Amino acid sequence: MKDTTISAAICLPNEALLFDLDELYSCLQTISDQRSRQGLRYPLASLLMMGVLAKLAGQDSSRAIAHWAKLRTQELSQLFHLKREKMPHYSTWSRVLGHGVEPGEVAEVVGRFFAKQVAEARWEKTGESSLGPRWENAAGNDPAGRNAWGASVSRLPAKARSGACSNAGR
Repeated sequence: MKDTTISAAICLPNEALLFDLDELYSCLQTISDQRSRQGLRYPLASLLMMGVLAKLAGQDSSRAIAHWAKLRTQELSQLFHLKREKMPHYSTWSRVLGHGVEPGEVAEVVGRFFAKQVAEARWEKTGESSLGPRWENAAGNDPAGRNAWGASVSRLPAKARSGACSNAGR
């Protein structure tokens, strides 16, 4: 049996999309944490950010995300100012993604973020004011295996910025 993460079959656009990691992190901070407070080692927003980055890099299971993060332990520990220089075990990823968050809420927040980024990029390029494609067409992996997303170099954890992640419509 293969366990998969949220939205495993999503297509990427054909062009690179630069986005602000601080803004994405701020959006992820709005997701409600359903984990027990006892024994928490990683902030939820940091876990979700690593998961999104791993997903954009083509990882589609808890084991793959854990392996991807483990290969980047030093960089991710510094980036997220983690107390321990150790990445979560795959069972932690399964538990967090399976029971620690509401999958629909994660998909909505991340989808809204990327839809906004795509719309803004389209506006800058063409002057069109459309809302952009749905999330299913905005992030993930296409059948050809392209990974066209780019991410700006940024410092995390981000300070919450007002307006960085609209919760309208929730």
